[in-house]
Amino acid sequence: MLYFKLFIVVLYINFASACHPQFEKELRYLDLYLGLIPEDDGELPVKDNSKFASYIASSGDLDCSFDEKCLWKNSKTDSLLDTSEWWYFQKSDDKPFPVQIQPGKQDIKKGTHLIVAGNTTTTSESAVLLSAPVACQKGFGNLTFSYWLYNNAKLEVVIVRASNRRTHLQALLRPSMDCHFLRPANDICTVQIPPIDEPYRIAIRAFNLKDNVVGSMALLSNISYSATVCGESPFPSVFSSSPLNPVVSKDINQLSDLNCERPLSNCMWENSYPSLSEWKVGRSLDKWQKMMDSSKDELKPNSSFLFLVVDSLSPRPYSVLRSHIIPCTQRATTLSFRYWLKTGTQVEICSVDEKNVPLSCAYLTEEDAPGPIEVDAEAYDQPFRFTVEIIAFDETSVGLVALSDIKVTGLLCKEEPPPVVTTINPPIISSMFGLQQGYGSLAPYPLTLSCDFSQDYCSQWVNDDGHVVYGAAPRSSDKFPIPPHIKGNVAVFMLEKQTSSILRSREVSCAKHATVTVNYMRSQHTNFSICAIDRCVRAKDSSGSISITISSPTPFEFSLEAKSTSNSIVVISSIQVEGDICPLRSAEKISCDKIECGFRDSLCEYKSPLIRLGDVAVTTALNGAEAILNQTSTRSILLSPVFDLQSPVDLRIVITQNAFGSRLLICPTVDSESEDCHELLGPKVERSSTHDLTFALDARARQFAIVMLHPHAMQFGDAMFKVHMIRMQTANGTSFC
Repeated sequence: MLYFKLFIVVLYINFASACHPQFEKELRYLDLYLGLIPEDDGELPVKDNSKFASYIASSGDLDCSFDEKCLWKNSKTDSLLDTSEWWYFQKSDDKPFPVQIQPGKQDIKKGTHLIVAGNTTTTSESAVLLSAPVACQKGFGNLTFSYWLYNNAKLEVVIVRASNRRTHLQALLRPSMDCHFLRPANDICTVQIPPIDEPYRIAIRAFNLKDNVVGSMALLSNISYSATVCGESPFPSVFSSSPLNPVVSKDINQLSDLNCERPLSNCMWENSYPSLSEWKVGRSLDKWQKMMDSSKDELKPNSSFLFLVVDSLSPRPYSVLRSHIIPCTQRATTLSFRYWLKTGTQVEICSVDEKNVPLSCAYLTEEDAPGPIEVDAEAYDQPFRFTVEIIAFDETSVGLVALSDIKVTGLLCKEEPPPVVTTINPPIISSMFGLQQGYGSLAPYPLTLSCDFSQDYCSQWVNDDGHVVYGAAPRSSDKFPIPPHIKGNVAVFMLEKQTSSILRSREVSCAKHATVTVNYMRSQHTNFSICAIDRCVRAKDSSGSISITISSPTPFEFSLEAKSTSNSIVVISSIQVEGDICPLRSAEKISCDKIECGFRDSLCEYKSPLIRLGDVAVTTALNGAEAILNQTSTRSILLSPVFDLQSPVDLRIVITQNAFGSRLLICPTVDSESEDCHELLGPKVERSSTHDLTFALDARARQFAIVMLHPHAMQFGDAMFKVHMIRMQTANGTSFC
């Protein structure tokens, strides 16, 4: 028997431009020894790309002899499963293949088409032939093909997901197969594929393609696939789904008619139009974790729910979930529901008019799921409806949204309004206004006191006790009397029983005949005032405006002060400033001006209060602020001014301490108990020395006190403390100011 050395290679080349002598030589070897010549420059005969963007109708769609265009193509190289290509060849003569090419039949007719993958590299290469997508396979199926292998080349069949993730093929399973070089002559590879309940593609992969001397290769022909396949995506049938049947058209009598807490029974929500991608009713939670990529402990629907699931091959347009038409409303309408989103799914909820023109829209976010959340639509005197629509999703996976516990509240134009609320019930008020906490003192703020709460949280005005919250004034004055000038977003003092609260301005450096006016409303049992520099102006009416005019060459704050004797509220819509007022300084600038001090000629803005017997004041001295403690004077306090921080900072304190038994503490306030304080130095002071200390100051801190103690003067003599400097710095030691 005659053995040939076959020098064969199929590389990443376009055969039409293969003018390099090496490639011409190797193509001549293929023609000489195997009678194979490239056809169509080696490009596979592939059907239009649009055919690969939809599921096959039957398994026979994947049958391919390569005499005509097929639903098989080269996979895009992912540098993992696929690093090379298959190429298209034709048998140019009737001579049989040499025995080194096994195990397919040797006598191939002239004109027969095959595809070839091969390489002459030292490292192993692989080439993946990828089918058009299949929606799912019911029961077992068989894939067969003719194949030939040379010089250790190998084949495998891999079932991969229909969509790639980040351009990488994702293997679902590798069916067992017994197709290799040592199989009997004329062997046809037969692979049994088990049932598959999600979209997939079949990949025929040639691998171990290497040998830099003679090369290695695999050849394929006559692919046949026999199975019962799904004609469309199986995803819409998950969760034991049933159709969302449209309701018989009728007018609603009240907005609660649109409640859809159990979608299987008379739910007045429907698909916008017939589609293969429609909203369905989910009746079970089978595969919930897999579909949602969620943990078993996460909250799930506790009854039937509405859902839409699509993938990259789902036909567009996707159906839109829409409510029954709402004839008109006399106040804001609130839609509330729970929802779940698969990661990457973007969903928009809108109110639209009869012509589907959006009136208002909002996006559902993964962070707020599962809710419940509320979406408000302003009063509208024309017919409108709510819509829910998938607008984007991660096309390497699926898009999935589920809704449950849908409720709609409000008042139709034809309904009688309910009785006016005459008492303040905090939960009701909170719901009516949609109250929520603001950003607090840490938020950046504009450098002006003028403020319109309908535009933002007005962080230049700060509440420290949490009694001031933010929401939207209800439009329905019949339900809760709201004066006409109170509109849109507002700030609300929410006061229960006997309570007092302050909304203070950021520090004002100076003012000359500056007038601050506050637009407000207040309920019964409330006193409301605007104050500055020990002056207050008290509101006399239940609503309107109050003003105060101030002149001051030194820094001060305005404050809005509310006091209640029973449950009550004060609503503020805006604050205006007229006259000459110095621009506000940033929180960083204020804190730097207040906290940093070199104690050369003064205590800056620090104070040294005398609170109890034995306290002695800190005084200015050469090179610092000094306190001398002895048997009768055992404590001295250096109290910082009040400040606002917007981020944590480090205090750098340079201080001299000289007596054994003396202690240096830093406390939140002068009234702090010792357990609330942090010991910076002592009591084991061996000798007089200067210390450079660092203390981390929390962003919530508004004041601190440096407390110097010496309770053991009788034993160890007088103690001298001298504070040379207090500075602010970042965590890495750079100057903050």
